Amino acid sequence: MPKLILSFFLLIGYFVQGQSADTITRIIFYYGRSHNSWGEPGVYGRGEMIEFSKASDRQFEISRYFTTTSSAGDDGKTYRKDTTELDTDIYPRIDIDKIQIWLTQLNTNKENFTVSFIKPKLATPTRKEILSAAKRNDQIWKLTGEGEDYFDRDDKAEARKAIKEMKKYAGLDSFLIFKRPTIEYDMVVIDSYNGLRILTIQSTDTTEYRCQFYEPLGQPITRYAKRNYMAGSSVFNLEANTAALAFLPKNSMTSEVLSLDNIKEQYIKWYLDRF
Repeated sequence: MPKLILSFFLLIGYFVQGQSADTITRIIFYYGRSHNSWGEPGVYGRGEMIEFSKASDRQFEISRYFTTTSSAGDDGKTYRKDTTELDTDIYPRIDIDKIQIWLTQLNTNKENFTVSFIKPKLATPTRKEILSAAKRNDQIWKLTGEGEDYFDRDDKAEARKAIKEMKKYAGLDSFLIFKRPTIEYDMVVIDSYNGLRILTIQSTDTTEYRCQFYEPLGQPITRYAKRNYMAGSSVFNLEANTAALAFLPKNSMTSEVLSLDNIKEQYIKWYLDRF
């Protein structure tokens, strides 16, 4: 009997804090990234919308999925937005338990921006990935000597050692302490966008969640109950990312941006800044 009473109060506590997948009819993910075109030709923004609808008491399905591309044209002045509707029939239905697990994590604060949680989920960076990241961050000369007049045998040995250490994520604990965002801090960027909005829709209510990817892995997550933007609350929980990957299309932009593997390039840059 005591265990039954405890379970009851835990359940009541959960529903006060979070949401129940049983009462949700639709879930919509909007992800997009863009920058100010400044009159430059070409693509300046990409995005996607993925809608999940309840298909039965125990399942959801992808009911709509489209991508968008924003372009300034060949002259930098001919603005257009193209939308491509994707076939949703190829995606299997999703068990409601996966949705419930994700909703629970989305509303639960956890201290998991840690080596023990993140490192097992990271793929080992290859030498090619390390060199590519170094090149994108104008640090390739530290590993290859390109653009430098002097790069002797000792330098090459140090570069090989650095690559080996990055493959092992040496100093990852220090990097995570350095990069860990806080709930209290909110970044505002006015000339570009890189964010995710999630709507969970019930018959009489809609809750909105927002993530900014200028911060590592889109943390923290801000929740607006009843879409009241004057009263948001935030949680920090990387399990919200990993739980969403269990049902999002694997080739989607949203899956890519939520993946913990995205922290690899930031780690490589951080390591090379100190090398």
